[in-house]
Amino acid sequence: MDVVFNSIYAHACMGAGLSVLTGIRAFLPVAFLALYSRLEFASSPVLNDTFFGFLEKTWVLVLLFALAIIEMVVVKLFAVSPLRDQITQPIRIFLGGVVFAAAVAPEGWIAMVVSGVLGLVIAGLADHVLRSTRKGTSATKTALVLVSSYEDILVLIGTLLFVLVPLIGALLAAFLVLLVYRVRVRGRRKHRGLRILKG
Repeated sequence: MDVVFNSIYAHACMGAGLSVLTGIRAFLPVAFLALYSRLEFASSPVLNDTFFGFLEKTWVLVLLFALAIIEMVVVKLFAVSPLRDQITQPIRIFLGGVVFAAAVAPEGWIAMVVSGVLGLVIAGLADHVLRSTRKGTSATKTALVLVSSYEDILVLIGTLLFVLVPLIGALLAAFLVLLVYRVRVRGRRKHRGLRILKG
């Protein structure tokens, strides 16, 4: 059962799933991973003696959760904002790398560095899908706030679920790849349609 709950594979799956969620909400996945690690809850990695041990400090946890709450409020106040996206995109991508690296930190430096790079890529793809689905939307602000609330719930449930059953994180990462493919296909069709209209 160690392979499923407490192995490098389990932690890698957990990190991949958390990186996807970080592409949606920057601070919540990192904050919860640090909290679960401090509590030694379920399958969470123990960060205490690793490079990311500082995440377990009380003031860091308070700061992460405060930033997470601010982010959730700002997303609802400015449901579609190119300026907000430009500011938060690099933060989400960077923290995607951090959360993946932290998830496998107990496995050593090589695993941590490789996972950090993968986390950057995964969070970048999740951010791309999120912004692509919102681009040019004609939904009302009420509908966008509702969607944003669903995203909050998804991230909250996901962070708990991946610590309880880490392998599910790999399924979310695979689903993200499918979404990226669909977004690219839809973008090509739209571009082709515009060229036909111009022609």
